[in-house]
This record gives sequence, C-alpha cells and structure tokens, in this order.
Amino acid sequence: MGTRRVDKKQLEERPRKEAILALFADRKMPAGRASRELGLTRIEFMELCHKRDIPLYDYTLEDFEQDVKTIDKLWPEIERNVRESGGRGLK
Repeated sequence: MGTRRVDKKQLEERPRKEAILALFADRKMPAGRASRELGLTRIEFMELCHKRDIPLYDYTLEDFEQDVKTIDKLWPEIERNVRESGGRGLK
C-alpha cells in the first residue's frame, strides 16, 4: 500500500477555501466575490454550496410576507398598466 504524497499548496489552500465558504454562509461576503476568490465559475460555486448545504439566498418568511404586502399594494396599478397597454388583464 503506497502513501499518498501531500501537496503543500493544496494543504495550505484548504483553510482559505473553508474560510471563504464560511464568510459567504454568514453573509459577510457576496457570492460573486466568493466564487472569484475560489477561482470557480458561478455555476461551480452554486454546485459547491449545494454539496455543502449552504443556502445561496437568505430569503426569510418575513421577506416573503413583505413581498406579498407589496404586491397587494401595487396590484391595482399593475392591472391598470396592463389594461392601458392593451393586455387582457391578470388573473
């Protein structure tokens, strides 16, 4: 059974990678910067977060409730704009 040679660069890079992921998970670093720091494409970063169970978005129930209130408030204006533009309306 042979021994695997440890790559010093990979060994040094691991804590940095973990720190970047932790900063992103704590919402202290934006996704774009984290993916650049890790040398990953946006898709590769999304896949890594998925594998690590790190949510990409922090969308809370309170955010959803606020969005519903905003839509309810704007709905009459939205319908009016659709009618005025010749649309059939929204249901």
